[in-house]
This record gives sequence, C-alpha cells and structure tokens, in this order.
Amino acid sequence: MGRKREGNVKLIWSDNFAYVIGIIATDGNLSPDLRHICITSKDYELVLNCKTYLNLQNKIGRKAREVSQDKKYYILQFGDKSFFEFLQSIGITPKKSKTIGALKIPEKYFPSFFLGCIDGDGCISISSHPESRQPQSKIRIYSASTDFLEWLLKKCTKIIKTSGGSIMEFPNVRVSCLSFGKNDSKNIIRKIYSKNTICLSRKRKIAMEVLKENTKSYISAIVF
Repeated sequence: MGRKREGNVKLIWSDNFAYVIGIIATDGNLSPDLRHICITSKDYELVLNCKTYLNLQNKIGRKAREVSQDKKYYILQFGDKSFFEFLQSIGITPKKSKTIGALKIPEKYFPSFFLGCIDGDGCISISSHPESRQPQSKIRIYSASTDFLEWLLKKCTKIIKTSGGSIMEFPNVRVSCLSFGKNDSKNIIRKIYSKNTICLSRKRKIAMEVLKENTKSYISAIVF
C-alpha cells in the first residue's frame, strides 16, 4: 500500500468548512502546479477568517491586479496536495473561472457554502424603489461561468426554497449575474446566517438590515 498523503487542512465537512469552499469556488484560485491554493480579496477579514479556520501559518500578503500598481488586495497562498486533490474531486479545478459548474456539496452544508459564495463574489444590497420609495433588497452573485450560476439557482430552489431568481448576461462583459429579489433575499438570509458560521461582518450587517422590516425577533436571536 502507498503512503497516505498528509495535509494541513482537515477534510471534514462542517458549516465553516463549506463556507471556505464557497470562498475558494468564487474568490479562490488553484495553481497549475497541482498543489497550491490562493485566496484573494479586498477584505482582510475574509482572508483572515479562511486562514484561521484552515489552521494555516502562512502570511497574508498584498498584491495588485491587472495594470494597477496599487496593492489593495490581500492574498493567502498555501500548498496542500491533499486539499488540492479534494477540491478537484468536488469540481473545483485550475483556471476554473469559465469552466466551473455543478459541485459536489452535501445538501446539509449548502447554505453555508452559499454564504461563502456571497462573501466571495456576491453582494447584499438595499435600495429605494424609484417610484414607491419602498426599500428593495437584492442578493447577487457574479461569475464568468453561467453553468455555475445555473447550478446555484437550482440548488437554492431545492434546498433554500427560493421561488424566483434570474441570471443576467451583460453585453460585451464576460461576467454573468445571479440575482434574487426581496422575498427570496430574506429567505436566503434567514437560512445562510442561521448557523454559527464564520462570515464577512460588513455583509452580515447589511443582511440584518434587510431583515429588520418584519423580523426583529429573529435578528435579536442570531446577532452575536
């Protein structure tokens, strides 16, 4: 028998583990060397949360993107062959931006995975209707892979019980958007924040504002 490959990351499903997988699926990158994983974000808190949960000792660096010289992005890069192979086994591969599709995520942990996707490449927003001036809330996730967004929409319908949701493709732009309206957004927020899962605090703050209209008792029960 061959020697079992050891890695730093414990490959055990939990809500926090699923959340980190959601971050990697959206804001992560797998190196062509088949060993290194990289997480990049403008939010230091997000990168630090991933480092802390994965029990990594690697330093968080800074980098610029494209032609900019401004190193405003935080980056966590680490090598773990076992974790790399695990990510491949569930459908996350190098150069995934346009090729990622359905992933093998246990249904029990999909809400926490979806929270990771929102913290990674999504947004929660509140705006006023141009005519009625009533608050409108939306949840959006952006991706260069329409297949991935279609899979997310299908899973949200089945597991989170959303009733709507639509995918928009923008002319001359390589990125598509999965969008949910007010009622679905509230339903999603209730489900994804119901676990004691690590999350990005600034987006959680907006999410709680979305719920304030009719769910004050629920908010007081989960804020910590």
